[in-house]
Amino acid sequence: MATLLCHIEINPGRELEFEAVMKEMYRRTHAEEPNCIRYEYYRGAQPGKYYSLLSFTDSAAFWGHQVSDYHEGFDFAGMIKSLDMEWVDPVKEASPLQETASTDPLDSASDVIKTAAQTYPIEVQSWWKQYR
Repeated sequence: MATLLCHIEINPGRELEFEAVMKEMYRRTHAEEPNCIRYEYYRGAQPGKYYSLLSFTDSAAFWGHQVSDYHEGFDFAGMIKSLDMEWVDPVKEASPLQETASTDPLDSASDVIKTAAQTYPIEVQSWWKQYR
């Protein structure tokens, strides 16, 4: 499984546009990606601050999401001031999700997926092991 929490800051005045795009991303992701477990957006306490919780059955499903065609055609660079992707690990018996794991793309994976794996590496922290 691959689970991450995104910390997102939106450029002032672009919040409504961002929310409209995320509604479409949410709809398409849940409709077209059977290996997506969680894909949710939240407004934060501070203006322009958002969070996204994403969880996929495995690394390949996450990378496939990142390169999906519905990520194209939007002005993400104009909307998003900053984006921090933080890999998280569910606490057993306090979350229904499985532990985050990182794998390499299969040799048979497309070049697009292999590039996504390099661009978006899944970071499993060594300190998580003692609690698993």
